[in-house]
Amino acid sequence: MSDKDDIETEVITETTSILEDENCEPTKNFESVDQSISNVIEKAETSLGIPSPSEISSEVQYATGETNAKENENSSPMSGPFGVFSTISTAVQSTGKSVITGGLDALEFIGKKTMDVIAEGDPGFKRTKGLMNRTSTLSQVLREAKEKEELWTANEVTMEMGKKTHYGLLFDEFQGLSHLEALEMLSRESEIKVKSILNSLSGEELETLKFELEQLKEAFSLAEFCEEEEEEKKGDEDFTKEITELFSQLHVSSKPEKLSRARNTACEWIRTSLAKPLEEKEEGKKQLEAEKIQQLNNNSIEDIHAFAIRSLAELTACLIELFHKTAALVLHGRKQEVTAIERSRALSQMTVVLCKELSSLSKEFTTCLTTAGVKEKADVLNPLITAVFLEASNSASYIQDAFQLLLPVLEISRIENKTELPEA
Repeated sequence: MSDKDDIETEVITETTSILEDENCEPTKNFESVDQSISNVIEKAETSLGIPSPSEISSEVQYATGETNAKENENSSPMSGPFGVFSTISTAVQSTGKSVITGGLDALEFIGKKTMDVIAEGDPGFKRTKGLMNRTSTLSQVLREAKEKEELWTANEVTMEMGKKTHYGLLFDEFQGLSHLEALEMLSRESEIKVKSILNSLSGEELETLKFELEQLKEAFSLAEFCEEEEEEKKGDEDFTKEITELFSQLHVSSKPEKLSRARNTACEWIRTSLAKPLEEKEEGKKQLEAEKIQQLNNNSIEDIHAFAIRSLAELTACLIELFHKTAALVLHGRKQEVTAIERSRALSQMTVVLCKELSSLSKEFTTCLTTAGVKEKADVLNPLITAVFLEASNSASYIQDAFQLLLPVLEISRIENKTELPEA
């Protein structure tokens, strides 16, 4: 038995010495990795004030050491060469795990700290990060995306034109965004109520209500119009009278005076601008008229463009304000003197009338630009003309989108009016 024990002791001693020699290389390699990571992040620590990786990983190493200690206690009954192999393997794994985990945690911490430092120095980064976590409505698109786009190009436009003529900023100045947001809120609340009522009904009642709401949608649709018809009606109909008559059909207390005043101001400015060349050609004019013409003639193409954009933004904001007030009065009005279908037809015609007016005004503004910019180069004049047509098209789109927000309001009005009729 003693000879056998001596042989076993020699084998264990020899194996242990070999494994200890082999263990030196992995340990050196992991120390090299740890040192490399420390060198990489050392500069970042200095500038950002971050704790060293050794401090960050110390807790991980400590927790890992406790776990390994428990594992060693459980495996202590093992003896012989296999016990030595298990102990060394566990030590190598724990060393690698602590180094890699500590390094990754340090890099993750550096990344977060770096993003925070960037955000502190760049307010725009915070806004961009906030937009990623939000869903946009029409008003948010107008307020955030439009203003962002305008602010980006503000310096360029200021250098080229000497003034800022941003549609989005002007639209907000005329309270268009505020009324649009309020209209969206009323529309959402009404839509939720309509869905709740539909879900509570069944059978014949549900089918009847769906049929009535479908009729309302058909009356609510916008009629198509062609530009030739618009030109024929332009000289025969007065905008103020037409819009006032249509608004009176809604049977609400609000009136479109602000909208009519904005439109008339734009038309008067256009008439004065277009009359200048004709007056200049006439002979025998009085001195006062000549001085007035000379003063008006000082309007540059930039002035005309700025007034055109301002007028389009003001008209659009005024109509959206009317839509908002109409929705509020319809929802909170006690007596329904007119049906929802009749109101939807009046609102539809009103929307078409103003879209036609915007198209007509944009053409007249571009005529003013063409007349005043005869001596200007095409690359200077054409972008201004294109911008007027573009903003007129955008205005029509905003008005039509706001018009669609009124549908849930009229639907809930139709439902509530139907339930109140038997009680009357």
